Amino acid sequence: MSWGEAVGMSYRLAGVVVGSGYVPDVLVAVSRGGLVPARIVSDVVGVDDVYSIKASLWGVGGKVFDDVLLHRVELPVGGRKVLVVDDVVDSGSTLTKVVEYVKLFKPADVRTAVIHVKPTSKYLPDYYVSKLDVWVWVIYPWTLHEVIYSTLYKQYGCRLISFDAESIINEFKKLTELTVSEVTPESLNAAKQRYLSKLCSN
Repeated sequence: MSWGEAVGMSYRLAGVVVGSGYVPDVLVAVSRGGLVPARIVSDVVGVDDVYSIKASLWGVGGKVFDDVLLHRVELPVGGRKVLVVDDVVDSGSTLTKVVEYVKLFKPADVRTAVIHVKPTSKYLPDYYVSKLDVWVWVIYPWTLHEVIYSTLYKQYGCRLISFDAESIINEFKKLTELTVSEVTPESLNAAKQRYLSKLCSN
């Protein structure tokens, strides 16, 4: 998915929220996937108060945690209407945990909005743009480097350290049949240092 497509779908999500008549007082973005959509939605609905909460079910290299890792922060949402925003709901575990956590601060109401709903999700958000009939790997532009290195690490392990940017792009295309046109050699090399330093530190 290109940046243009992702931004367009985020605007469509904002339109769904506005069309429902719901007027939130505050937005909570699920970091990191919900940060960009939440900023766009906030621009459309006119909400200045946007907070974020980091919640992870997937780790570096495609590792799946036993439970959602929730980084607890203070949320000033008491007595206010809250809209929680993420990019995709896959199993539903992350949104379920985040909503439960937000409710600890006694908001007046909590609703959720995502771009894509996968058929594997046990949680149905209040607002969404697309409900998928089959499970597909949705690659947003804000997750591109993470996806590239998670995919290639499974295939090549720490040998990736010796790959140059051109090799990384070519190998990713071979494995996924996807053409990567929005990354640069500089961004690939910087991201490689970050991801592989975590995966290959031992």
